[in-house]
Amino acid sequence: MTKFRANVTVPAIARSHACLLLSAFFLIAAIGPGTVPGASGADSPKRSDVPMTRPEEALARIDGRGSAAGFTELADGSILMAYEVAGRRGPHFATSKDSGLSWSDPVAYRAADGTPLKGSGEFNVIRLAGQGVGYVGRTSNGPDDPSHLLFYRSEDLGKTWQAPVRISPPGPFGVATTNDVIFRTSSGRIILPSYGYMKQAVAGTLNTAFEQVTGPRALGGLRKGQWIATGAHHTDPTFCWSFVYYSDDDGRRWKASRGGEVFIWDGRTMSWSMAGEPSAVEVEPGKILMVMRTNWGRLYKSWSFDNGETWMAPTPTPLASSGAPAQVRKIPGTGDLLVVWTQVGAEEMRKGFIRARLSSAVSRTNGAIWEFFQNIESILEGTRVEPGPIGFVRPEGMVVGPTEPAPERDGRYLVDLPDSYCRCSYPSAFFYRDRLLVGHTNARYTEEDKYVMPGRLIVLPISWLYGGANNMKANDQLRKMFPITK
Repeated sequence: MTKFRANVTVPAIARSHACLLLSAFFLIAAIGPGTVPGASGADSPKRSDVPMTRPEEALARIDGRGSAAGFTELADGSILMAYEVAGRRGPHFATSKDSGLSWSDPVAYRAADGTPLKGSGEFNVIRLAGQGVGYVGRTSNGPDDPSHLLFYRSEDLGKTWQAPVRISPPGPFGVATTNDVIFRTSSGRIILPSYGYMKQAVAGTLNTAFEQVTGPRALGGLRKGQWIATGAHHTDPTFCWSFVYYSDDDGRRWKASRGGEVFIWDGRTMSWSMAGEPSAVEVEPGKILMVMRTNWGRLYKSWSFDNGETWMAPTPTPLASSGAPAQVRKIPGTGDLLVVWTQVGAEEMRKGFIRARLSSAVSRTNGAIWEFFQNIESILEGTRVEPGPIGFVRPEGMVVGPTEPAPERDGRYLVDLPDSYCRCSYPSAFFYRDRLLVGHTNARYTEEDKYVMPGRLIVLPISWLYGGANNMKANDQLRKMFPITK
């Protein structure tokens, strides 16, 4: 056992921080077994977390809805969902009048100028003043005016739409968002987490598109004896950086955050790395937490202390993740933070399970410590995965073209993929009264071995996030031990 020497002097501030951390440790430890899903007493049998943790508590599980979805509550109390309908182009809208348990038929709309509402794969809606609602779409006008964002406005609960205003100005790089990330801060400001991107102008990159290899190399594995792609952009060479657009007049005019873009700088290798597809939440007035997708085996985070106008350099979180986006929210009633993300560890990624587990976790410490890990959708057991060393993990199932030399691969990680293989990613997370609505891609194979991505919407009581209502008690003392400071 290591002991402090009598002549060691600990500064007062260090003693204070040490006391706080020790107090937090004992406070969390005192909760006892059974609080975090997967932890149980010696006499309690271990329950399966596949296909989800405690599925009997789900209020609804709806297939064919929820892919790339965005949600908002309308002025009449109903829920509006914009989402992707399989086999159709552009956004489709549906409403629910029973708290998300059933939905109207999907409808596609045109703006006042006669053009269909733009957008594909990243839908965002937000409630505006009166009976207003806003929708963010993305479009491109060719190589001279690449991917950019538009804001549409409706003044009648989404029944008719005005011609859009442009959010992102013309520029040489593409601009995009992920779905369900737009939100309003306590000041009334609308925040739209966004990212810029540029692609490598070289053919033959490691990329896959569903079941077809689009380059001379791809990632995949054998399912039922047949090769399928597992890449899901895991080795996409596109470089991304994060920022936000914000509006102080209900979406009529937009500004971009300033002070530099948010991406990862690795001082060891003197290189940049992408940080894209951000989601953000106001934790305290003016203090906003952003989480981002990276290629470094975990989610990264950045903070703003001026209501989204400038951002700190990103740093790693303790949340294991493949290259897939997350959603972060503040939980009504408790004020705790929620994260919903594709949780995958390094060993699982090497085996090809790149997006095989969609999880949730709660933080009562402003994002410092995460607890109450649950699986929302998974083909893998376990609800909490410890991330490996920070760095890129390449799956072993890499294949190359017929004229190239086959790569050396580690057979320990070349496993047959299960019939239930899926990609659970691009979640949405919407709190409505006593429940949480979570949508995701639900990309999978049918019994006829056809690859489909119909989307899935799961409705959960908020208590499910904590492993039960008994664990939802507010703990202001614990939160105060981890204040948000620059």
